[in-house]
Amino acid sequence: MTFFQANQQEKIYFYAPDKMTHNYFRQHRREEIVKFGNTLLINWIASTFIELKKAGLPCEVIDYIPKQGIVIADRDTLGNHYPYLGSAMLICAKCDREFHPSAHLHVVQNPIDTQNPYQSIWNPHYIPHWPQPYLQARNRARGSTVKNVAFMGTRSNLTEEFKSDRWISALKEIGCEWTPIFSPAKWSDYSEVDVIVAVRSFDGRTYPYKPASKLINAWKAEVPAILTPESAFVGLKKSELDFLSINSIEEAIDAVVKLKTNPELYASIINNGLTRAQEASDEKIIEDWLTFVEHHVFPEYAKWYEASEVSKIILFGKRYFRLKIDRMKNRVFGPDR
Repeated sequence: MTFFQANQQEKIYFYAPDKMTHNYFRQHRREEIVKFGNTLLINWIASTFIELKKAGLPCEVIDYIPKQGIVIADRDTLGNHYPYLGSAMLICAKCDREFHPSAHLHVVQNPIDTQNPYQSIWNPHYIPHWPQPYLQARNRARGSTVKNVAFMGTRSNLTEEFKSDRWISALKEIGCEWTPIFSPAKWSDYSEVDVIVAVRSFDGRTYPYKPASKLINAWKAEVPAILTPESAFVGLKKSELDFLSINSIEEAIDAVVKLKTNPELYASIINNGLTRAQEASDEKIIEDWLTFVEHHVFPEYAKWYEASEVSKIILFGKRYFRLKIDRMKNRVFGPDR
């Protein structure tokens, strides 16, 4: 990327205060660090560091916040400590957490954060989550068979309706089996999965902080997805072939029947997913990060560095106050729907 040559003086620092974790950043491939766990530091910071360094971006992992410079950190690492950072411009990988008042820019995993004017004070920029490493696609020899209906994820992210005998019995009546996969070690294996169902709740919540990972993984794995209209899924939707949208357990059963009795529809969804998956490939996400750095990070840092101390302190104060207000609203009215 030629723009790096003009910005070699600007290094990107990746903040990891625990030096024991710096081994993650020394790996040559992003996939090599999955063995260390499933944390935001690994999935967002170390993974991004590895890929951007390979792409030619000057970057360095550090265990402290410098007095000046561009710093990237994840929300969990930053925690509930909100210092004023002066000439250091912090970029926070927010994930499904709160915004952080010390950060001047935020990387978000749901595009709805960038579309809400109320959130503009946080300078949010949407970049998709890195793809599931070592994902094993569905065995194509299964053809249009619809038998194994699965959920990939933690038990807490599955609505109670899909843990009931009613759901299991309804699937058996149409010749299907319910095979939820709660073990993280098995989340990458779609080889025997025919349909993915992912529903956090049927109460109308849109989960504005959650990513579209389950949909993107389904596209890559060549498996149709049955989902509720969460904001991240709807934000990516371009056609009815992207996923089957449901709002009740009855509609979920109907969707499985629809796929089971319509091989042409099943095949069309698979082919569409293969096309859409290219939008969330490693290459595309690397390009998104590089574009973000070129068109937003470097220009913002130039302005940030030249800004007066008073203006920086005022902006920090506004963001800190907003965090407190949002927390108060969540306690009174519940989390953002």
